[in-house]
Amino acid sequence: MKTIYTVFLFGLTTFIGLRSQAQTPTSQTFATKTILAIFAHPDDEVAISPVLARYACQGTKVYLAIATDGQQGVTPHAKIPAGDTLGKVRRAEATCACQQLGIKPPVFFGLQDGGLYSLETLQVLHQHIVKLFTELKPDVVITWGPDGGYGHADHRIVSDVVTEVFQNGANNGSQLLYTAFPKEAMQNMPPMKTFTGKWLSQSFHTTLTKYLTYQIAYEAIDLKTARTSYACHKSQFTPDDMDEIFLLIGQTKGKAYLRPWNGSSKIQVDLFK
Repeated sequence: MKTIYTVFLFGLTTFIGLRSQAQTPTSQTFATKTILAIFAHPDDEVAISPVLARYACQGTKVYLAIATDGQQGVTPHAKIPAGDTLGKVRRAEATCACQQLGIKPPVFFGLQDGGLYSLETLQVLHQHIVKLFTELKPDVVITWGPDGGYGHADHRIVSDVVTEVFQNGANNGSQLLYTAFPKEAMQNMPPMKTFTGKWLSQSFHTTLTKYLTYQIAYEAIDLKTARTSYACHKSQFTPDDMDEIFLLIGQTKGKAYLRPWNGSSKIQVDLFK
């Protein structure tokens, strides 16, 4: 009986060890990969922040590029006028958010908030993105889809230019993914109390789940990390606003949804597949 117990204990110990090894977050696979998220404004990363936190924890190099200076993001509660002061505050907030997510320091393009549409600015934006693709050689690039989240013109423009650069061959064999919110997740939406929560729940553009073939699960700790990082953006949202934004994110039940820029019918559960 003692021999049987010893064999069982050894087998159980080996199984636990193998299971633990399989779940080790800093695997060589992830440590050799690079994710580049490109968005328009400081705070836009919230759309995908739990996934950024997850992969950073697993050893992936994760970069966040921010196209505009955020100088026009005036809010009633912060009472900071538009201009350089607000731009500096938002720059510091983005840096704080990246630190909390455990990702690389943000890359700032410093372009005019709300002014990406000019031909001159579009050319500069294009140059910045080509430079990042060349220097970082990302395995995965994430940005807004053509809907721009809630339709913001800067969001749509960033999506368009990232796609333009990617399809022109600067991608080094990487994958371009659009972050999106599934339409079905908007059903049975809990009541919102803040203006921000009510507005987003009514105005955020959605995509049918069948098109969102990258369905990336994350843990509760990743969501908590994302919420902690979002608290850095104090100039943009009150704590109540942030809570309701994350109530919306919670509608997807622990998954982030994305789709490849050129479409796919196969469900994927890992960004690097």
